[in-house]
Amino acid sequence: MNELPLEIPLKNFHEANGAKMVPFAGFNMPINYKPGIINEHKNVRNHSGIFDVSHMGQVLIEANNLHIKNLEKYIPLKLNNLRKNKSNYTFLLNENGGVVDDLIVSLIDINSKSFLYVVYNASRKNEDENIFFKCAQNVQILHVKNCLFAIQGPESIEVLKNIIEVPSDMNFLDVSILEYKKNDIIVSRSGYTGEDGFEISISTEQAEVFIRDLLENKNTMLCGLGSRDSLRLEAGLSLYGHELNENITPIEAGLSWALDKDRLNDSTLNGNKILSDQLNNKPSNKKIGLISVNRTMLRDGMIIFDSNKNNIGKITSGCFSPNLNKSIAIGYINSHFDKEKEIFCEIRNKMELVKRTSLPFVKKNYKKNGSNNEWKKIHKRSWMGFNW
Repeated sequence: MNELPLEIPLKNFHEANGAKMVPFAGFNMPINYKPGIINEHKNVRNHSGIFDVSHMGQVLIEANNLHIKNLEKYIPLKLNNLRKNKSNYTFLLNENGGVVDDLIVSLIDINSKSFLYVVYNASRKNEDENIFFKCAQNVQILHVKNCLFAIQGPESIEVLKNIIEVPSDMNFLDVSILEYKKNDIIVSRSGYTGEDGFEISISTEQAEVFIRDLLENKNTMLCGLGSRDSLRLEAGLSLYGHELNENITPIEAGLSWALDKDRLNDSTLNGNKILSDQLNNKPSNKKIGLISVNRTMLRDGMIIFDSNKNNIGKITSGCFSPNLNKSIAIGYINSHFDKEKEIFCEIRNKMELVKRTSLPFVKKNYKKNGSNNEWKKIHKRSWMGFNW
């Protein structure tokens, strides 16, 4: 028997603003509003857009030595070395080095005590929370009382500064406890679109007032999951259940930069030997970008062939790109396949030529300061961002 999808706290607000609601990851979520997916997408690229991602998981875990030791079995970072007020893209790993989930982990202080603030996928809440409660005694489930919003786009800083005070030196992946109407909110400079932006965890009691305040800016608009998916795909960002799952390792997914390489020598880390071997020897599959040549639509699940009709891979995500005005896709192919050779997809019983390309499809536009060397390293990578 199928369970009915859950409702996010601002369901009535979204429906009143013209949202089309669809089931996603166990929740009824806005897929788009009256302007439509393409207009929402373009507004984020050129101005700003607001996404309600309150379906996602949020927890606070007390950052004591015991909790950290237990979590490091699953998380390939040295958690004791995390910098305060900095977000980190990472994973929960299974025994084979496969991705149970991808996460954002931040170290923050609340009332003079250090916590790991973790944001994770809605579709993996049960799996993730089983691990969190196995590893830690003090776990606070934050998403039962807080909404999560993302404001994304080159003008997002101006929209947010109209209603809260944002530190002038706040860079990509920085996180701070800020104040909105005399209450604390968690604000990170991050997102899942490839654009500059912020993600805000705020109490459900203040959520609707907050989002209405953001919408006072006439250049911003509400955006749904449809444009969020096309934006993340243009930015080459992975989605759990598509580019990531328990049978795909971070190295196969092109995300080895998110691993602390020293941890691969640590036998307490799940899958350390498999990951180390893949790092030193090319994994069997490789993630690539694809662009349609004949304006055919590339879709999740399509098989990738060589010129002799040999199966060499599979598309994991595909959509129409409003920026490129073409169909684009992400997929996996055999790592040993010659990148100079032509590749094809079967579309309506016809073999269609597709162009292989590097990721991202659209250049990322994260906020940085000129002297931030960490930013420069991150910008060169295919950063996942919130997968959400």
